[in-house]
Amino acid sequence: AVHYSVLPPQQAGALPKRSATDLVTALVHDIEEAFARKKVATLVTMDVQGAFDTVMRNRLILRLREQGWPNHLARWAGSFMGGRSACVRYQDTVTPSSPLQCGLPQGSPVSPILFLLYTEPIYRLGNPQGRFGYADDTAILSIGDTVDETSAMASSSIAEMVQWGAENGVSFDTKKTEVMHFSRSKLRTAPAVRHGDVEKYPEPALRWLGIWLDSRLSFRLHVEKWAAKAKAVAYHLRGLTNTVHGPLPSAVRGAVRACVEPVLLHGSEAWYPGKTRPRWTHR
Repeated sequence: AVHYSVLPPQQAGALPKRSATDLVTALVHDIEEAFARKKVATLVTMDVQGAFDTVMRNRLILRLREQGWPNHLARWAGSFMGGRSACVRYQDTVTPSSPLQCGLPQGSPVSPILFLLYTEPIYRLGNPQGRFGYADDTAILSIGDTVDETSAMASSSIAEMVQWGAENGVSFDTKKTEVMHFSRSKLRTAPAVRHGDVEKYPEPALRWLGIWLDSRLSFRLHVEKWAAKAKAVAYHLRGLTNTVHGPLPSAVRGAVRACVEPVLLHGSEAWYPGKTRPRWTHR
């Protein structure tokens, strides 16, 4: 799927060499590039409600055939989803078994891959370069001259995605939809974005895939939160050390490298400019 570009480069999750941090880094790159062109951006993050449970068997078979997969693989996927049943157990009571009409099995290593193939058309809709997805988390980035323009673009993209979802039995949880405007200068207005009948107003800070974003991409909040978590881990390690009966200094140093540094540097690929990364703001 990756080799033959069945899945777009902005889609990740259960795929080799595509981590959540890589996806956020690509998103941040596009926003920084927009800043360099004196543009503003609006980000909308959405969540597929139910995820695996929403996949329809016949629709998945059709999707695989449309993507060019061999017929025997499409038939295998149909067999994989067929002949399944479920029952509910509460204490000592078990309900009769009922056949399942849709949904991918939870826990199977194949299910995440089939889910990505099932939702692949989302990332081929209008403005495919501005769509990002990790498993059941999806994001839409709209770039323009004003936030009024980008908000209208974002509302249109959401409506297009919701329509696709209605045609494919996929719904998006409006409660989990979040909006953020990005600009180097202070915004005079902060227009809302429509998700169906709900108006979603921009957040002062937004967390997506474990990384905190702010309207100017300063990453101060992200650094503060992860530094606090790393500090808490360091305090726990300090409680294990003792000048008389504690572990060797080399063991403590190894524990810090293994337990504290990964927390402290979480997501640093997205915000640390490094020595070779282009600094868009300096152009």
